[in-house]
Amino acid sequence: MENHTHMPHTSKRGHTLFKKLAESAPQSLILLFLLLSLTGCLVDIPSQAAAETNNQFHSPPEDDTIAPVVAETTGPVPFAVLYTESDITGAMYEPAEGAYLGAWLRPDMTKPAFEELVGKKHAVFVLEMQIGDDFPATWILQSISAQAAPLITLSLPYDNDFPLAELAEFAYELGNFNLPSFIVLNPLSPESVVTPEEYVLLFRYARIIFRTYAPMAAFVWHGYDNQATAESPFYPGHDVVDWVSIELLAPQGPEGFFVDIPAQLKPFYLSFQQHKPIILLPLGIGHFSRKDYVYRVPQAAAEIARIYETMRDMFPRVRLIIYGNHHLTTPKGDDFSLTREELLINAYQEATSDEHFISRLGPGRVEGPMWMRSGLHGYYYEGNIFIDREILAKAGQRNLPNVTVEINNRPYVNTEEINWLKIGTDHTRRIIYIVLQP
Repeated sequence: MENHTHMPHTSKRGHTLFKKLAESAPQSLILLFLLLSLTGCLVDIPSQAAAETNNQFHSPPEDDTIAPVVAETTGPVPFAVLYTESDITGAMYEPAEGAYLGAWLRPDMTKPAFEELVGKKHAVFVLEMQIGDDFPATWILQSISAQAAPLITLSLPYDNDFPLAELAEFAYELGNFNLPSFIVLNPLSPESVVTPEEYVLLFRYARIIFRTYAPMAAFVWHGYDNQATAESPFYPGHDVVDWVSIELLAPQGPEGFFVDIPAQLKPFYLSFQQHKPIILLPLGIGHFSRKDYVYRVPQAAAEIARIYETMRDMFPRVRLIIYGNHHLTTPKGDDFSLTREELLINAYQEATSDEHFISRLGPGRVEGPMWMRSGLHGYYYEGNIFIDREILAKAGQRNLPNVTVEINNRPYVNTEEINWLKIGTDHTRRIIYIVLQP
Protein backbone atom coordinates (compact mmCIF):
# COMPACT_ATOMS: atom_id res chain seq x y z
CA MET A 1 0.00 0.00 0.00
CA GLU A 2 1.24 3.43 -0.88
CA ASN A 3 2.46 5.81 1.75
CA HIS A 4 0.16 8.75 2.20
CA THR A 5 0.15 12.21 3.67
CA HIS A 6 -1.20 12.21 7.21
CA MET A 7 -4.12 14.48 8.04
CA PRO A 8 -2.99 17.70 9.73
CA HIS A 9 -3.73 18.31 13.40
CA THR A 10 -7.20 19.81 13.66
CA SER A 11 -7.76 23.33 14.98
CA LYS A 12 -10.64 24.38 17.23
CA ARG A 13 -12.69 25.12 14.11
CA GLY A 14 -11.73 21.75 12.69
CA HIS A 15 -12.95 19.97 15.86
CA THR A 16 -16.25 21.88 15.61
CA LEU A 17 -16.67 20.79 11.99
CA PHE A 18 -15.85 17.19 12.87
CA LYS A 19 -18.41 17.28 15.68
CA LYS A 20 -21.14 18.54 13.32
CA LEU A 21 -20.24 15.88 10.78
CA ALA A 22 -20.48 13.20 13.43
CA GLU A 23 -23.81 14.49 14.78
CA SER A 24 -25.44 14.44 11.35
CA ALA A 25 -23.92 11.22 10.00
CA PRO A 26 -25.58 7.80 9.99
CA GLN A 27 -24.10 5.48 12.60
CA SER A 28 -22.66 3.14 9.98
CA LEU A 29 -20.73 5.99 8.35
CA ILE A 30 -19.41 7.15 11.72
CA LEU A 31 -18.08 3.67 12.49
CA LEU A 32 -16.54 3.41 9.04
CA PHE A 33 -14.93 6.84 9.35
CA LEU A 34 -13.45 6.04 12.78
CA LEU A 35 -12.12 2.71 11.58
CA LEU A 36 -10.47 4.26 8.54
CA SER A 37 -9.05 7.14 10.59
CA LEU A 38 -7.42 4.66 12.97
CA THR A 39 -5.94 2.49 10.25
CA GLY A 40 -4.73 5.50 8.24
CA CYS A 41 -5.80 4.14 4.89
CA LEU A 42 -8.87 3.31 2.87
CA VAL A 43 -9.35 -0.03 1.17
CA ASP A 44 -10.41 -0.01 -2.46
CA ILE A 45 -13.81 -1.46 -3.15
CA PRO A 46 -13.30 -3.73 -6.16
CA SER A 47 -15.69 -3.64 -9.08
CA GLN A 48 -15.92 -5.53 -12.31
CA ALA A 49 -14.79 -2.46 -14.23
CA ALA A 50 -11.73 -2.13 -12.00
CA ALA A 51 -10.46 -5.67 -12.56
CA GLU A 52 -6.79 -6.14 -13.35
CA THR A 53 -5.74 -6.39 -16.97
CA ASN A 54 -2.56 -7.63 -18.58
CA ASN A 55 0.19 -5.06 -18.73
CA GLN A 56 0.81 -3.60 -22.19
CA PHE A 57 4.31 -2.36 -21.36
CA HIS A 58 6.44 -1.75 -24.41
CA SER A 59 10.23 -1.90 -24.58
CA PRO A 60 12.14 1.18 -25.73
CA PRO A 61 12.95 1.56 -29.41
CA GLU A 62 16.23 0.26 -30.67
CA ASP A 63 18.97 2.84 -31.24
CA ASP A 64 18.08 5.09 -34.13
CA THR A 65 19.92 3.96 -37.24
CA ILE A 66 19.18 7.20 -39.08
CA ALA A 67 21.85 9.87 -38.83
CA PRO A 68 21.08 11.87 -35.68
CA VAL A 69 19.75 15.33 -36.27
CA VAL A 70 22.21 16.65 -33.70
CA ALA A 71 25.30 15.04 -35.19
CA GLU A 72 26.89 18.31 -36.30
CA THR A 73 26.55 20.20 -33.02
CA THR A 74 29.69 21.15 -31.12
CA GLY A 75 28.34 21.25 -27.54
CA PRO A 76 26.28 18.86 -25.40
CA VAL A 77 22.65 18.59 -26.55
CA PRO A 78 20.10 17.87 -23.81
CA PHE A 79 17.87 14.80 -24.12
CA ALA A 80 14.88 13.96 -21.91
CA VAL A 81 15.31 10.71 -19.97
CA LEU A 82 12.51 8.18 -19.52
CA TYR A 83 13.14 5.17 -17.30
CA THR A 84 11.10 2.21 -16.10
CA GLU A 85 9.68 1.94 -12.60
CA SER A 86 8.77 -1.65 -11.71
CA ASP A 87 6.56 -1.47 -8.63
CA ILE A 88 3.71 0.69 -9.88
CA THR A 89 0.03 -0.15 -9.58
CA GLY A 90 -2.25 1.73 -11.90
CA ALA A 91 -5.35 3.57 -10.74
CA MET A 92 -8.99 2.95 -11.54
CA TYR A 93 -9.45 3.20 -15.31
CA GLU A 94 -5.80 4.07 -15.93
CA PRO A 95 -4.63 2.65 -19.27
CA ALA A 96 -1.37 0.74 -19.47
CA GLU A 97 -0.24 3.12 -22.18
CA GLY A 98 -1.62 6.22 -23.81
CA ALA A 99 -3.98 9.00 -22.75
CA TYR A 100 -7.76 9.24 -22.91
CA LEU A 101 -9.27 12.09 -24.86
CA GLY A 102 -11.79 14.30 -23.09
CA ALA A 103 -13.65 17.54 -23.71
CA TRP A 104 -15.31 20.27 -21.67
CA LEU A 105 -18.07 21.64 -23.90
CA ARG A 106 -20.10 24.81 -23.79
CA PRO A 107 -23.74 24.17 -22.80
CA ASP A 108 -25.17 24.62 -26.30
CA MET A 109 -22.91 21.99 -27.90
CA THR A 110 -23.85 18.32 -27.78
CA LYS A 111 -21.34 15.51 -27.46
CA PRO A 112 -22.21 13.98 -30.89
CA ALA A 113 -21.91 17.38 -32.56
CA PHE A 114 -18.46 17.95 -31.07
CA GLU A 115 -17.23 14.48 -32.03
CA GLU A 116 -18.53 14.91 -35.57
CA LEU A 117 -16.61 18.18 -35.88
CA VAL A 118 -13.30 16.80 -34.59
CA GLY A 119 -13.69 13.40 -36.23
CA LYS A 120 -12.90 11.25 -33.19
CA LYS A 121 -14.75 9.79 -30.24
CA HIS A 122 -13.84 11.00 -26.78
CA ALA A 123 -13.71 8.91 -23.63
CA VAL A 124 -14.68 11.60 -21.09
CA PHE A 125 -16.89 14.68 -20.93
CA VAL A 126 -17.03 17.29 -18.16
CA LEU A 127 -19.84 18.87 -16.17
CA GLU A 128 -19.32 21.58 -13.55
CA MET A 129 -21.79 21.83 -10.66
CA GLN A 130 -22.23 22.57 -6.97
CA ILE A 131 -23.64 20.29 -4.32
CA GLY A 132 -27.34 21.09 -3.96
CA ASP A 133 -27.87 21.51 -7.73
CA ASP A 134 -30.32 19.15 -9.36
CA PHE A 135 -28.79 15.77 -10.06
CA PRO A 136 -27.67 15.76 -13.76
CA ALA A 137 -29.45 12.54 -14.74
CA THR A 138 -30.16 13.67 -18.30
CA TRP A 139 -26.57 14.75 -18.87
CA ILE A 140 -25.28 11.42 -17.54
CA LEU A 141 -27.67 9.53 -19.81
CA GLN A 142 -26.33 11.56 -22.73
CA SER A 143 -22.79 10.54 -21.72
CA ILE A 144 -23.86 6.90 -21.64
CA SER A 145 -25.41 7.30 -25.07
CA ALA A 146 -22.12 8.77 -26.32
CA GLN A 147 -20.27 5.80 -24.74
CA ALA A 148 -18.28 8.23 -22.62
CA ALA A 149 -17.56 8.51 -18.91
CA PRO A 150 -18.78 11.57 -17.00
CA LEU A 151 -16.29 13.73 -15.12
CA ILE A 152 -18.08 15.98 -12.63
CA THR A 153 -16.36 18.85 -10.86
CA LEU A 154 -18.31 19.06 -7.60
CA SER A 155 -17.89 22.09 -5.36
CA LEU A 156 -18.88 22.10 -1.67
CA PRO A 157 -19.26 25.02 0.73
CA TYR A 158 -16.73 25.54 3.52
CA ASP A 159 -18.78 26.43 6.58
CA ASN A 160 -20.19 24.80 9.66
CA ASP A 161 -23.20 23.45 7.79
CA PHE A 162 -21.56 20.71 5.77
CA PRO A 163 -24.26 19.31 3.39
CA LEU A 164 -23.87 15.69 4.38
CA ALA A 165 -27.37 14.67 3.32
CA GLU A 166 -27.02 16.30 -0.11
CA LEU A 167 -23.60 14.70 -0.67
CA ALA A 168 -24.85 11.23 0.33
CA GLU A 169 -27.89 11.66 -1.91
CA PHE A 170 -25.69 12.71 -4.85
CA ALA A 171 -23.40 9.70 -4.35
CA TYR A 172 -26.40 7.39 -4.05
CA GLU A 173 -27.92 8.74 -7.28
CA LEU A 174 -24.62 8.38 -9.12
CA GLY A 175 -24.13 4.86 -7.77
CA ASN A 176 -27.51 3.84 -9.17
CA PHE A 177 -26.14 4.34 -12.69
CA ASN A 178 -23.38 1.79 -11.97
CA LEU A 179 -21.00 3.32 -14.49
CA PRO A 180 -17.34 4.44 -14.43
CA SER A 181 -17.03 8.11 -13.59
CA PHE A 182 -14.66 10.74 -12.20
CA ILE A 183 -15.41 13.14 -9.35
CA VAL A 184 -13.22 16.24 -9.03
CA LEU A 185 -14.08 17.20 -5.47
CA ASN A 186 -13.67 20.81 -4.35
CA PRO A 187 -11.30 21.91 -7.11
CA LEU A 188 -8.84 24.41 -5.65
CA SER A 189 -8.38 27.82 -7.25
CA PRO A 190 -6.52 31.01 -6.35
CA GLU A 191 -9.81 32.32 -4.95
CA SER A 192 -10.33 29.37 -2.56
CA VAL A 193 -10.73 30.52 1.05
CA VAL A 194 -10.21 27.44 3.19
CA THR A 195 -7.59 26.10 5.57
CA PRO A 196 -5.67 22.94 4.68
CA GLU A 197 -7.15 21.02 7.61
CA GLU A 198 -10.72 21.91 6.62
CA TYR A 199 -10.08 20.99 3.01
CA VAL A 200 -8.47 17.65 3.83
CA LEU A 201 -11.11 16.72 6.41
CA LEU A 202 -13.99 17.31 4.00
CA PHE A 203 -12.23 15.53 1.13
CA ARG A 204 -11.50 12.42 3.18
CA TYR A 205 -14.99 12.32 4.64
CA ALA A 206 -16.57 12.70 1.19
CA ARG A 207 -14.38 9.88 -0.10
CA ILE A 208 -15.87 7.54 2.49
CA ILE A 209 -19.38 8.42 1.36
CA PHE A 210 -18.58 7.77 -2.30
CA ARG A 211 -16.81 4.49 -1.54
CA THR A 212 -19.99 3.43 0.21
CA TYR A 213 -22.59 4.58 -2.33
CA ALA A 214 -20.73 5.08 -5.64
CA PRO A 215 -17.66 2.78 -5.62
CA MET A 216 -17.15 3.12 -9.39
CA ALA A 217 -16.37 6.84 -9.07
CA ALA A 218 -12.66 7.64 -9.25
CA PHE A 219 -11.75 10.57 -7.00
CA VAL A 220 -9.62 13.37 -8.47
CA TRP A 221 -7.64 15.99 -6.56
CA HIS A 222 -7.22 19.23 -8.49
CA GLY A 223 -4.23 21.52 -8.06
CA TYR A 224 -4.72 24.84 -9.75
CA ASP A 225 -1.02 25.51 -10.49
CA ASN A 226 2.34 23.77 -10.70
CA GLN A 227 3.08 24.58 -7.04
CA ALA A 228 0.35 22.12 -5.99
CA THR A 229 2.52 19.09 -5.30
CA ALA A 230 2.18 15.89 -3.27
CA GLU A 231 3.84 17.77 -0.39
CA SER A 232 1.14 20.44 -0.36
CA PRO A 233 -0.78 20.71 2.95
CA PHE A 234 -3.94 20.67 0.82
CA TYR A 235 -3.17 17.23 -0.62
CA PRO A 236 -5.52 14.76 1.14
CA GLY A 237 -3.25 11.71 0.80
CA HIS A 238 -2.54 8.96 -1.70
CA ASP A 239 -5.01 6.61 0.00
CA VAL A 240 -8.05 8.76 -0.85
CA VAL A 241 -6.97 10.15 -4.24
CA ASP A 242 -7.18 8.09 -7.45
CA TRP A 243 -6.11 10.69 -10.03
CA VAL A 244 -4.73 14.23 -9.87
CA SER A 245 -5.44 17.10 -12.25
CA ILE A 246 -4.10 20.53 -13.15
CA GLU A 247 -5.39 23.40 -15.28
CA LEU A 248 -3.07 24.42 -18.13
CA LEU A 249 -4.02 27.46 -20.20
CA ALA A 250 -1.74 29.26 -22.65
CA PRO A 251 -2.99 32.73 -23.59
CA GLN A 252 -1.34 34.33 -26.61
CA GLY A 253 -0.12 37.84 -27.29
CA PRO A 254 2.04 39.76 -29.77
CA GLU A 255 5.21 38.22 -28.34
CA GLY A 256 3.87 34.67 -28.41
CA PHE A 257 2.39 32.46 -25.71
CA PHE A 258 2.58 33.73 -22.15
CA VAL A 259 2.81 30.20 -20.73
CA ASP A 260 4.95 27.27 -21.86
CA ILE A 261 2.62 24.41 -20.99
CA PRO A 262 5.24 21.61 -20.76
CA ALA A 263 7.39 23.76 -18.45
CA GLN A 264 4.32 24.68 -16.37
CA LEU A 265 3.34 21.02 -16.06
CA LYS A 266 6.76 19.57 -15.23
CA PRO A 267 6.99 20.28 -11.43
CA PHE A 268 3.45 19.00 -10.85
CA TYR A 269 4.10 15.97 -13.05
CA LEU A 270 7.39 14.99 -11.40
CA SER A 271 5.78 15.24 -7.96
CA PHE A 272 2.93 12.85 -8.79
CA GLN A 273 4.07 10.55 -11.59
CA GLN A 274 5.15 7.70 -9.29
CA HIS A 275 1.89 7.84 -7.34
CA LYS A 276 -1.03 8.91 -9.52
CA PRO A 277 -2.12 9.28 -13.16
CA ILE A 278 -2.47 12.89 -14.26
CA ILE A 279 -5.32 14.78 -15.94
CA LEU A 280 -5.00 18.05 -17.83
CA LEU A 281 -8.23 19.76 -16.72
CA PRO A 282 -8.63 21.66 -18.87
CA LEU A 283 -6.03 22.22 -21.55
CA GLY A 284 -6.53 25.43 -23.49
CA ILE A 285 -4.54 27.13 -26.25
CA GLY A 286 -5.48 30.77 -26.83
CA HIS A 287 -6.10 32.05 -30.35
CA PHE A 288 -7.77 35.41 -29.65
CA SER A 289 -7.52 38.09 -26.98
CA ARG A 290 -9.79 41.05 -26.48
CA LYS A 291 -6.81 42.92 -25.11
CA ASP A 292 -5.64 43.73 -28.62
CA TYR A 293 -8.46 42.11 -30.68
CA VAL A 294 -6.08 40.07 -32.80
CA TYR A 295 -6.66 36.51 -34.00
CA ARG A 296 -3.57 34.29 -33.97
CA VAL A 297 -5.08 31.07 -35.26
CA PRO A 298 -2.07 29.60 -37.16
CA GLN A 299 0.12 29.98 -34.07
CA ALA A 300 -2.52 28.28 -31.93
CA ALA A 301 -2.82 25.43 -34.43
CA ALA A 302 0.94 24.85 -34.34
CA GLU A 303 0.90 24.94 -30.54
CA ILE A 304 -1.89 22.35 -30.35
CA ALA A 305 0.24 20.01 -32.48
CA ARG A 306 3.30 20.63 -30.30
CA ILE A 307 1.50 20.12 -26.99
CA TYR A 308 -0.15 16.81 -27.90
CA GLU A 309 3.10 15.52 -29.35
CA THR A 310 4.97 16.56 -26.20
CA MET A 311 2.41 14.90 -23.93
CA ARG A 312 2.75 11.70 -25.93
CA ASP A 313 6.54 11.68 -25.94
CA MET A 314 7.64 13.36 -22.70
CA PHE A 315 4.86 12.86 -20.14
CA PRO A 316 3.87 9.18 -20.23
CA ARG A 317 1.68 9.32 -17.11
CA VAL A 318 -0.55 12.06 -18.41
CA ARG A 319 -3.47 9.69 -18.92
CA LEU A 320 -6.37 12.04 -19.69
CA ILE A 321 -6.30 15.29 -21.67
CA ILE A 322 -9.50 17.33 -21.52
CA TYR A 323 -9.65 20.17 -24.00
CA GLY A 324 -11.63 23.19 -22.80
CA ASN A 325 -13.99 23.86 -25.69
CA HIS A 326 -16.42 25.99 -23.70
CA HIS A 327 -15.10 29.43 -24.69
CA LEU A 328 -13.24 29.69 -21.42
CA THR A 329 -11.79 33.15 -21.03
CA THR A 330 -9.23 34.78 -18.78
CA PRO A 331 -9.75 38.26 -17.28
CA LYS A 332 -8.00 39.62 -20.37
CA GLY A 333 -10.56 38.01 -22.67
CA ASP A 334 -8.51 35.18 -24.18
CA ASP A 335 -10.51 32.64 -26.17
CA PHE A 336 -9.37 29.00 -25.89
CA SER A 337 -12.22 27.37 -27.81
CA LEU A 338 -11.47 24.86 -30.52
CA THR A 339 -14.46 24.47 -32.82
CA ARG A 340 -14.93 28.06 -34.04
CA GLU A 341 -11.92 27.88 -36.36
CA GLU A 342 -11.48 25.27 -39.08
CA LEU A 343 -7.71 25.48 -38.86
CA LEU A 344 -7.84 24.61 -35.14
CA ILE A 345 -10.23 21.73 -35.78
CA ASN A 346 -7.86 20.34 -38.41
CA ALA A 347 -4.88 20.74 -36.09
CA TYR A 348 -6.72 18.94 -33.29
CA GLN A 349 -7.80 16.15 -35.64
CA GLU A 350 -4.23 15.60 -36.75
CA ALA A 351 -2.78 15.86 -33.25
CA THR A 352 -5.18 13.31 -31.75
CA SER A 353 -5.11 10.86 -34.66
CA ASP A 354 -2.11 9.08 -33.12
CA GLU A 355 -3.05 5.73 -31.52
CA HIS A 356 -1.59 7.03 -28.25
CA PHE A 357 -4.82 8.99 -27.74
CA ILE A 358 -7.65 6.71 -26.62
CA SER A 359 -11.37 7.10 -27.30
CA ARG A 360 -12.88 4.64 -24.82
CA LEU A 361 -12.39 4.16 -21.10
CA GLY A 362 -10.83 0.89 -19.93
CA PRO A 363 -10.82 -0.94 -16.57
CA GLY A 364 -7.32 0.02 -15.43
CA ARG A 365 -5.61 -1.45 -12.34
CA VAL A 366 -2.58 -2.44 -14.41
CA GLU A 367 0.41 -3.65 -12.41
CA GLY A 368 4.01 -3.72 -13.57
CA PRO A 369 6.63 -1.41 -15.05
CA MET A 370 5.66 2.06 -16.19
CA TRP A 371 7.62 4.78 -17.89
CA MET A 372 8.69 7.62 -15.61
CA ARG A 373 10.37 10.87 -16.57
CA SER A 374 13.56 11.90 -14.83
CA GLY A 375 13.95 15.45 -13.61
CA LEU A 376 17.55 15.27 -14.84
CA HIS A 377 18.77 15.52 -18.42
CA GLY A 378 20.79 13.16 -20.53
CA TYR A 379 23.06 14.52 -23.26
CA TYR A 380 24.19 13.71 -26.76
CA TYR A 381 27.82 14.75 -27.04
CA GLU A 382 30.57 13.93 -29.56
CA GLY A 383 28.71 10.93 -30.94
CA ASN A 384 27.81 9.40 -27.56
CA ILE A 385 24.86 9.41 -25.20
CA PHE A 386 25.50 10.37 -21.57
CA ILE A 387 23.26 9.81 -18.55
CA ASP A 388 23.45 11.66 -15.25
CA ARG A 389 25.04 9.25 -12.77
CA GLU A 390 22.44 10.18 -10.15
CA ILE A 391 19.65 8.71 -12.28
CA LEU A 392 21.27 5.29 -12.13
CA ALA A 393 22.38 5.59 -8.51
CA LYS A 394 18.88 6.52 -7.30
CA ALA A 395 17.48 3.55 -9.16
CA GLY A 396 19.71 1.24 -7.13
CA GLN A 397 22.00 0.30 -10.01
CA ARG A 398 25.27 -1.27 -8.85
CA ASN A 399 28.71 -1.50 -10.42
CA LEU A 400 28.45 1.92 -12.00
CA PRO A 401 31.52 3.09 -13.90
CA ASN A 402 33.88 5.18 -11.81
CA VAL A 403 34.99 7.19 -14.81
CA THR A 404 32.55 9.97 -15.57
CA VAL A 405 32.41 13.00 -17.83
CA GLU A 406 31.52 16.34 -16.31
CA ILE A 407 28.78 18.20 -18.19
CA ASN A 408 27.39 21.42 -16.75
CA ASN A 409 29.18 20.68 -13.46
CA ARG A 410 27.56 17.26 -12.97
CA PRO A 411 29.00 13.73 -13.41
CA TYR A 412 27.67 11.84 -16.43
CA VAL A 413 28.19 8.23 -17.52
CA ASN A 414 28.80 7.25 -21.12
CA THR A 415 26.11 4.70 -22.04
CA GLU A 416 28.72 2.74 -24.01
CA GLU A 417 30.04 1.61 -20.63
CA ILE A 418 26.65 0.40 -19.36
CA ASN A 419 26.19 -2.83 -21.26
CA TRP A 420 23.95 -4.53 -18.67
CA LEU A 421 21.01 -2.14 -19.23
CA LYS A 422 18.76 -1.88 -22.25
CA ILE A 423 19.01 1.70 -23.47
CA GLY A 424 17.28 3.13 -26.51
CA THR A 425 17.51 6.57 -28.04
CA ASP A 426 15.23 8.60 -30.26
CA HIS A 427 17.41 11.27 -31.81
CA THR A 428 14.54 12.99 -33.59
CA ARG A 429 12.55 13.54 -30.42
CA ARG A 430 15.70 13.74 -28.27
CA ILE A 431 14.67 11.10 -25.73
CA ILE A 432 16.74 8.46 -23.94
CA TYR A 433 14.86 5.32 -22.79
CA ILE A 434 16.31 3.21 -19.98
CA VAL A 435 14.93 -0.14 -18.82
CA LEU A 436 16.20 -0.33 -15.25
CA GLN A 437 16.80 -3.63 -13.49
CA PRO A 438 14.31 -4.24 -10.63
